[in-house]
Amino acid sequence: MSRAPDLAPLTMTVLAGDGLLLAGRLDYPAGVPPAGGWPLAVLAHQYPGTRDTWAPLRTDLLGLGVAVLAFDQRGHGESIRGVGGPVVIDTPRDFDELAFYHAFVGSIQRVEFSRISDDILRVAAWGAVQNFIDGTRLVLGGGSVGGTGALLAAPSVKGLRGVLTLGAAGAAAHGDDAHERIRAALSAAAWPALLTSSADDAFEGADNVRRWSVGLAHVMTRIVPGSAHAMGIYYDVREDVLGAVRGWVS
Repeated sequence: MSRAPDLAPLTMTVLAGDGLLLAGRLDYPAGVPPAGGWPLAVLAHQYPGTRDTWAPLRTDLLGLGVAVLAFDQRGHGESIRGVGGPVVIDTPRDFDELAFYHAFVGSIQRVEFSRISDDILRVAAWGAVQNFIDGTRLVLGGGSVGGTGALLAAPSVKGLRGVLTLGAAGAAAHGDDAHERIRAALSAAAWPALLTSSADDAFEGADNVRRWSVGLAHVMTRIVPGSAHAMGIYYDVREDVLGAVRGWVS
């Protein structure tokens, strides 16, 4: 008998709460799906990236037998079609941190970053009902503002096995009380988490890891040397990330 064909990737279009169209892609591991389906990781990238920011992690997760649904955050990549026309993030007009800061802040209101956690929830719900996906084995991953969004979305995600973040930051984009809500979500969580950052992350990534995890045995942390942000630390925390995900979905 010939080898069974692999599953083709699925293009995702999900309607956000404000009518924006969120675009992404679901990739399946190679081979015949296991009984019950593949576990699924839903990935929300950093500002100002795209879903392809996750390429190294996506490849690693597929190798572990975990399906991956990475999507373009609102205002990024292909997720720019709003009800009233294009919705696109501001990008820096110069090459220093101040220019980056102004572009990020300018995007918060205009692109409505406060909706990111709800976007993640809608994307995860879409992924969980696809063929050959085990909706009881979901993982959320996020970088920078996608990381804070993932932590805020997590309490509403059914079938959640764990949350991983790389340089989770930009909490204020989700509301003035976002830090408190993230800490409360982690404190009450029935699922484990892995929070990572570089020690000198310019966007308070390391401080966030410490403030959100203190006293919580189910929240693992890893702070690595340097100042790289979000997926910039992936190769430094790769073994931690893959080990955590492997344990969560097994």
